[in-house]
Amino acid sequence: MIGLIAKDFLVFKKRFNLLYRLIGAAILALAVIIYPNEGVQYIALLLPMMGVAFLTEIIKVEEKSDWRDYLPALPITGREIVLSRYAFCGILIVAFTALSLILCAVASVLGDFALSAVMSDFILGIWYAVLLVCFGIPVGYFFKNDMCTGAMIGSCFVIMVIRTLGIDKVLFSNGTLMAWIVMIIVAALLIYISYRVALWIYSTKRYSKSKAGAAEAA
Repeated sequence: MIGLIAKDFLVFKKRFNLLYRLIGAAILALAVIIYPNEGVQYIALLLPMMGVAFLTEIIKVEEKSDWRDYLPALPITGREIVLSRYAFCGILIVAFTALSLILCAVASVLGDFALSAVMSDFILGIWYAVLLVCFGIPVGYFFKNDMCTGAMIGSCFVIMVIRTLGIDKVLFSNGTLMAWIVMIIVAALLIYISYRVALWIYSTKRYSKSKAGAAEAA
């Protein structure tokens, strides 16, 4: 499984090359330094999901290279294959969330506002990234890259509805320990359900391909 995660990171490194990383760093720096009050909302809301959105690029590479046709021949289980994709996305979420929190803290100092003022956007951004994983991975296994992108657009629509109705303000303004526990439990449950669905989809498709290959050989 570690090898699969390393493969995803190699693809990430190749596609998101040094030039793109420098451009991204420059845009973030300018947003924090020049427009701290305006830019912090977008950083808090969108940055955690930026790495997860790269999932569509990985699926596109796998489609072009026929990687999924060779994957069943490797001495690894379907559980390891699916779990490695969730682990890879989880690492990206943690890394980009930490970067988002640091940038929000710097912007709050430069913009002279309290960090707590953007925490609802920050937490909503984490939920956005979690929904991208929960929707994107199962749909990516079932359909192709275009449908994976569609699932991510669906996640964006859910977040837009939450923001429009002001549900995030009601939920995230409650800073009690119980509120945090409930949010963590719900996120863990969503991820688990998504993982089980993705594993079922992958196992079903893998079995179908193996059965078809055996029929052709016979």
